[in-house]
Amino acid sequence: MMQPMELNMAENEERFVFLPSVTGDGVLVKRTQVVGARPNGPNGGAIVYTAAGPSIYTSLPTTQLARLFDAQLIEAAH
Repeated sequence: MMQPMELNMAENEERFVFLPSVTGDGVLVKRTQVVGARPNGPNGGAIVYTAAGPSIYTSLPTTQLARLFDAQLIEAAH
Protein backbone atom coordinates (compact mmCIF):
# COMPACT_ATOMS: atom_id res chain seq x y z
CA MET A 1 0.00 0.00 0.00
CA MET A 2 1.36 3.43 -0.96
CA GLN A 3 1.94 6.01 1.76
CA PRO A 4 0.35 9.45 1.29
CA MET A 5 2.80 12.03 0.00
CA GLU A 6 3.58 14.85 2.43
CA LEU A 7 3.84 18.39 1.13
CA ASN A 8 6.90 20.22 2.34
CA MET A 9 5.71 23.85 2.60
CA ALA A 10 9.24 25.30 2.48
CA GLU A 11 9.93 23.38 -0.73
CA ASN A 12 6.55 24.43 -2.13
CA GLU A 13 7.29 28.12 -1.46
CA GLU A 14 10.54 27.80 -3.40
CA ARG A 15 8.83 26.24 -6.41
CA PHE A 16 5.70 28.38 -6.81
CA VAL A 17 4.76 32.03 -6.67
CA PHE A 18 1.31 33.64 -6.62
CA LEU A 19 0.86 36.52 -9.08
CA PRO A 20 -2.18 38.68 -8.24
CA SER A 21 -4.37 40.26 -10.90
CA VAL A 22 -6.17 43.59 -10.96
CA THR A 23 -9.49 41.75 -10.49
CA GLY A 24 -8.38 40.37 -7.12
CA ASP A 25 -7.85 36.87 -8.45
CA GLY A 26 -4.49 35.60 -9.55
CA VAL A 27 -2.47 32.66 -10.69
CA LEU A 28 -0.07 30.24 -9.06
CA VAL A 29 2.90 29.69 -11.35
CA LYS A 30 5.99 27.54 -11.09
CA ARG A 31 9.05 29.78 -10.63
CA THR A 32 11.08 27.84 -13.18
CA GLN A 33 8.44 28.50 -15.86
CA VAL A 34 8.78 32.30 -15.70
CA VAL A 35 11.13 33.51 -18.44
CA GLY A 36 10.55 37.26 -18.43
CA ALA A 37 8.26 40.21 -17.85
CA ARG A 38 7.57 43.73 -19.10
CA PRO A 39 5.48 46.70 -17.95
CA ASN A 40 1.85 46.72 -19.10
CA GLY A 41 0.61 50.25 -19.59
CA PRO A 42 -0.01 53.08 -17.15
CA ASN A 43 -1.71 50.98 -14.43
CA GLY A 44 1.67 49.81 -13.09
CA GLY A 45 1.07 46.13 -13.75
CA ALA A 46 3.14 43.76 -15.88
CA ILE A 47 2.90 40.97 -18.41
CA VAL A 48 4.80 37.86 -17.28
CA TYR A 49 6.02 35.46 -19.96
CA THR A 50 6.21 31.72 -19.30
CA ALA A 51 8.18 28.92 -20.97
CA ALA A 52 4.93 27.10 -21.69
CA GLY A 53 3.70 29.99 -23.82
CA PRO A 54 0.78 31.75 -22.14
CA SER A 55 1.31 35.30 -20.90
CA ILE A 56 0.14 36.24 -17.40
CA TYR A 57 -1.22 39.71 -16.69
CA THR A 58 -0.46 40.75 -13.12
CA SER A 59 -1.05 43.85 -11.01
CA LEU A 60 2.54 43.68 -9.73
CA PRO A 61 4.98 46.21 -11.22
CA THR A 62 8.15 44.90 -12.84
CA THR A 63 10.30 46.27 -9.99
CA GLN A 64 8.38 44.11 -7.52
CA LEU A 65 8.63 41.10 -9.83
CA ALA A 66 12.39 41.63 -10.02
CA ARG A 67 12.64 41.42 -6.22
CA LEU A 68 10.32 38.41 -6.12
CA PHE A 69 12.51 36.48 -8.57
CA ASP A 70 15.83 37.76 -7.18
CA ALA A 71 16.63 39.47 -10.48
CA GLN A 72 19.26 42.16 -10.63
CA LEU A 73 17.63 45.57 -10.95
CA ILE A 74 19.68 48.06 -12.96
CA GLU A 75 18.72 51.70 -12.59
CA ALA A 76 18.56 53.72 -15.81
CA ALA A 77 20.83 56.72 -16.23
CA HIS A 78 18.98 60.03 -15.94
